[in-house]
Amino acid sequence: MSGLMTLTGQPVGRPVGTASSVVDRYTALHATIGALAALRHHERTGEYYLATGGEGGRPPYRAKDGWVVISAAGRDMAAGLMRLVNGTDGSVTDATPMPSSASADRRRALVEAWCADHTVEEICAALLDAGIPGAPVRTIPEVANDPHLWHREMLVKMDDAVAGEMYVPGVTIKLSRTPGRVGPVPTPGQHTNEVLEAVLGLDHAAIQKLRADRVVA
Repeated sequence: MSGLMTLTGQPVGRPVGTASSVVDRYTALHATIGALAALRHHERTGEYYLATGGEGGRPPYRAKDGWVVISAAGRDMAAGLMRLVNGTDGSVTDATPMPSSASADRRRALVEAWCADHTVEEICAALLDAGIPGAPVRTIPEVANDPHLWHREMLVKMDDAVAGEMYVPGVTIKLSRTPGRVGPVPTPGQHTNEVLEAVLGLDHAAIQKLRADRVVA
């Protein structure tokens, strides 16, 4: 849904899955950052606040009007997917986890045929109802037009000293008591004085001498 597959895919051909489990790893990464930020707030103020809100690498399936990713990694999910695409009752064979590659597999062929007969919206709706992880493979323009992205402020507009007005990634973790913010990117040398004074303890004269000797800009 982030558009990553279209960035890693070829100009001609199908999108390519990522080599790592993006959702698993980066969701955990940002959740850890958010939890640590909340714990840091608790440490500084004595208050405590904690709020919590498919596997990557699987090849996509072609739908009537695009591509989808389906991650039936568990036994129940695999059986549910077979009931959805083939009308079976979820036998022992059908209940084994789906392979994570595009290798020849009877069940993958069934899923491919089912997806080819449905639109992306139909497929994702059916998967959601069945409790099976799935999502559309979106292009970057589609991602940019997603109202959820803007509602969550995952892209924000700001002024840059070099590039002018531009969109940049927003704050991933949303904290109510200590909200983060996106600041401007410093220009080269913008904080040289502050760093030399605070970290090295240099006074104005010493800094000016460094500049005169072309040690710092």
